[in-house]
Amino acid sequence: MIFLLFDGWIDGITASCVVGFGLITGILLIIKSKKKQVARLWQLGIVNILGGLMFLGVFFDFITVLRRGTNIDNSYGLVGLLSYVFYPPLTIFAMFLGGELLDLKKNLKITLISIQIALGVAFYIFIFSDPFGSFGFTEPIVSGDYLIDYNIELMSIAGLLMAGQLIPLVAILGIDVLIQSRKSSGVIKKKLRFLAIGVFCYGIFGILEGLTIPGGLLIFVRIGYISSFIFMYLGL
Repeated sequence: MIFLLFDGWIDGITASCVVGFGLITGILLIIKSKKKQVARLWQLGIVNILGGLMFLGVFFDFITVLRRGTNIDNSYGLVGLLSYVFYPPLTIFAMFLGGELLDLKKNLKITLISIQIALGVAFYIFIFSDPFGSFGFTEPIVSGDYLIDYNIELMSIAGLLMAGQLIPLVAILGIDVLIQSRKSSGVIKKKLRFLAIGVFCYGIFGILEGLTIPGGLLIFVRIGYISSFIFMYLGL
């Protein structure tokens, strides 16, 4: 018997939409890149897939409640790990894509990606060695009433490492692209602005996701997160 209450349904359905949208658009972009021989499209496809999988923990908890009527076993922080395990590769691929779009010098691009990799490895070490110190979990009093709510502890080492990956990414792919758009005109100007908006949407709504409790507002936040995929696609 399913006991999931209204806020739990909103949480589960919107998370499923994010995962599904990320996977579908990502796969379509990869297929399109092969047809048009445009490398940037498959790179964005990977970013979309990883962005969608950032909600895999919520999705699995939702499916578990639907099947068993109880939440997923979170004894080892599995709900948080299932989602945030995709964060480092997401930032690495996004940084690589940003370097290509902005035509950064090879040495600078290698340096930026290397920093992302190093921070990502450190992030993995801390979230797997201390998941309950890295994530804040709110579990329902009655299993199956709601989904397990979780977010990264911003002042934990894992949270600081996450910020260390996100800030330069937003600065390069968001602010720098926006500056470049002011120097451009026509179609290029429009595409660069779409790309910048997409990056800002990802950063802003990704942060809001961690601050928003399950409920109606979650619909707005997750639609905003999904819109980042659309704007970045329009920017290519």
